[in-house]
Amino acid sequence: MHSDEAGRRRYLAYALILAAALTAYAHHHIAQTIHQPSRLVAIDTLGFCWLAFSLIAAHTHIDVRPSRRQTRQLDERRVTVIVPLKNEDPTTFRALLDSLAAQSRLPQRLHIIDNGSTNTDCQRAFHQWAATSPAGMQVEYTVTGSIGKRAAQVLAFDADPTADIFVTLDSDTVLDPNAIAEGIAPFSRTDVTSVAGLLLCLNQSKNLLTRLVDLSFVMSFLNGRAAWSRLGSVVVNCGGLAFYRADVVRKYQDQYVTQTVWGRRVASGDDRMLTCYALLEGRTVIQERAIGYTLLPERMSHLVRQRIRWWRSFFWGGTWLIKTFPITKPAWGMVLWQFASFALYTFVLPLVLIVHPVETRGLAVPFLIYMAGLSYVRSVRYLVVRRPDQSYASQLGSFALAPLSSLLNVFLCSILQYAGLLTFLKTGWSTRATVEVGITGQPDLAPATVIGVQGTDPDAPTTPIPVITGATAPLAKLYDPITEITLETHLPRHART
Repeated sequence: MHSDEAGRRRYLAYALILAAALTAYAHHHIAQTIHQPSRLVAIDTLGFCWLAFSLIAAHTHIDVRPSRRQTRQLDERRVTVIVPLKNEDPTTFRALLDSLAAQSRLPQRLHIIDNGSTNTDCQRAFHQWAATSPAGMQVEYTVTGSIGKRAAQVLAFDADPTADIFVTLDSDTVLDPNAIAEGIAPFSRTDVTSVAGLLLCLNQSKNLLTRLVDLSFVMSFLNGRAAWSRLGSVVVNCGGLAFYRADVVRKYQDQYVTQTVWGRRVASGDDRMLTCYALLEGRTVIQERAIGYTLLPERMSHLVRQRIRWWRSFFWGGTWLIKTFPITKPAWGMVLWQFASFALYTFVLPLVLIVHPVETRGLAVPFLIYMAGLSYVRSVRYLVVRRPDQSYASQLGSFALAPLSSLLNVFLCSILQYAGLLTFLKTGWSTRATVEVGITGQPDLAPATVIGVQGTDPDAPTTPIPVITGATAPLAKLYDPITEITLETHLPRHART
């Protein structure tokens, strides 16, 4: 057994044992305190089984590694990158363009659709960049009115009828140098129709809120999507970095752009629907080495509006999936369980936080201790990501905030969930009216790694390529003896030891 795989399985065993011990302790304490069997045993058992499944499936996830012949075939695929844009920070947008130019596998085409921006800052940034864009990559910037993100994407779909793979990016995504090469690798398997990339928070060190949100956001990929990927049933990609088989997109694009919920035209939930259409036709997976960085909200008001929008699409999108998908699809049962969990949580939360404390005079304390311990178990995979702009000490500091992040999620994933349910007929966007978040300066583009996940070379060292100073960034040439490909990339500046 490969040492990384053995370590991953051992890591999982420790996490499961700890979760089981904490669950047993909580049940024992409840029984001792109220002198009767816990009313939550059945619910806790179901919850623990779901947790165990998620951890086991996530920790055993393996990225696709194409053979040499498959790699050559992938090199012949036409890849088109599509970026809808509206009121984006121009510095972040330029960082996106620079990261595309630095890809180890360049796309054949880049299409930016400016969907009603109130200024021309990004348009000017694009034309400055396009003057020195890589040879052989077609680039286009289309300005439209406020036609909506879905219509903007469909415009780009129609503009390249020969594309084999569509890559959808948000305008605030900055790509790891190997993001596209890794993201298209699963398409070497003919049954794969969609690939989710792994998104990390570009502004995670901005303030306490971004650190807390970064932890839960990254775990939604490394736990949630990785677990569902084991069944080929990722039900929602993140629009910041996703890959789709073009023929599947074309088959459903008319439904996609005209979708309604109770007679109302849907503008949001685009990533959910593209993923669901792909899942109808094949397997939808995650490739953890396809890494991108995206901006997350830095203010609570922005975060609240974003998450309510996400929860709205969860309810109408999940309902659509249950009505549309056959029962034999694993995603059908898992989405049904999500709805059931929401109903159970509605019952359990007041019982644990109000009823039991009144009955037992302080039962909530061991519950909170249990939840704190469980938050570390759920967040343990956060430590397998090695990003070039974050020290290990900073990463450990973020991991230490897991209980506080879980407490924030009680608000984000319960109270706001009800807000989303009560307002799910609001199908438009509640953000992007103005530029709400941005970056200062150019980010570090050195490759990130995910420890223990097989990629193009599972035996390669996990230490990121060092970042070097100098007037001209040096050219690094990396030869992969397995794929017989030489990759060339400029090492980014900014000194690091």
